[in-house]
Amino acid sequence: IVRLLEHNSFRQHQCFFFELLHKDLFEYLKENDFKGFDEDKIKIFTRQLLTSLDFLEKRNIIHCDLKPENILLTDKECTNLKVVDFGSGCFCDKQVYTYVQSRFYRSTEVILRIPYTEKVDMWSLGCIIA
Repeated sequence: IVRLLEHNSFRQHQCFFFELLHKDLFEYLKENDFKGFDEDKIKIFTRQLLTSLDFLEKRNIIHCDLKPENILLTDKECTNLKVVDFGSGCFCDKQVYTYVQSRFYRSTEVILRIPYTEKVDMWSLGCIIA
């Protein structure tokens, strides 16, 4: 998960400063004609993403918009990932939005507009892996 380095307020706007990362998974795939990653790399990435989702679940946080654009590579070698963009995120017991997640990664609960849990992030992860 991306690290927040600093924050402040400027002209009544909150400013957040995060660690510098490489490109997102979507851009990487686009540059490589959407060929994807080899099976070993997918396993490594999946393990990292599952660790991130476990971390969030233990803190009762739902990301609500997990997609390749919100998963960044940490370097050019593509060894590690970081989950970013918690703008739609919420605590499990304080859901603000009823319609979340990007269209291609949207879970059944969100489509049906029924109460959802952190499991919607697992659905998105399944879509990403596929």
